[in-house]
Amino acid sequence: MKYEDLHRTARHIDRLIDHNLPSKNAPFPPQSTLESLVTYNFPDLYVTSHGWHKLVFGSHSAGNTVVLKVGPKKTIENDHRVYKQVPEKQRHQYFAKIYWHTKYCLLQQYGLPTHVNPERLREMRQAIYRYGIFDIKAENLRLIDGELKIIDANVTRVPLPTILRKIDEAKPRLPSKLHLFIKKVTKRFYER
Repeated sequence: MKYEDLHRTARHIDRLIDHNLPSKNAPFPPQSTLESLVTYNFPDLYVTSHGWHKLVFGSHSAGNTVVLKVGPKKTIENDHRVYKQVPEKQRHQYFAKIYWHTKYCLLQQYGLPTHVNPERLREMRQAIYRYGIFDIKAENLRLIDGELKIIDANVTRVPLPTILRKIDEAKPRLPSKLHLFIKKVTKRFYER
């Protein structure tokens, strides 16, 4: 396993978080509490950035090539699921590598911040769109080994207007009975 020391640290962070939660259904600790909990117990780790749900910790010993993301279990599992959802060839072409994850932690390549031109951003969005990933932003892209990679993405459900537009585009090409069936289903959908 790569970065075994960080894996032990991550397992320990998991235990600390579980120990500090008053009950199984208690909300995840706030980021300020989480930051002090981790940096106090592990002086090798420092906060590099934070997102809506996760804190991103760099490690003095591991250098700036990897980061340990710490956040709620559901968020960590979602990040891992997004990464695994994309086929391997495209995954390594577009996404920063995720080495492993624990209950509340995830180790990922990080790279350097870079300016992303709108054309390149649009290309990456189009390449990933078919896998249900719609929220690629310029600040979620990093330069890793000379290539632009996605460090954070979420799977979002296809918005209803997009589904309806796709149905409208497909209607003329469908046989008439299937067209009537779709009309009936969409009518029921609107009545709800």
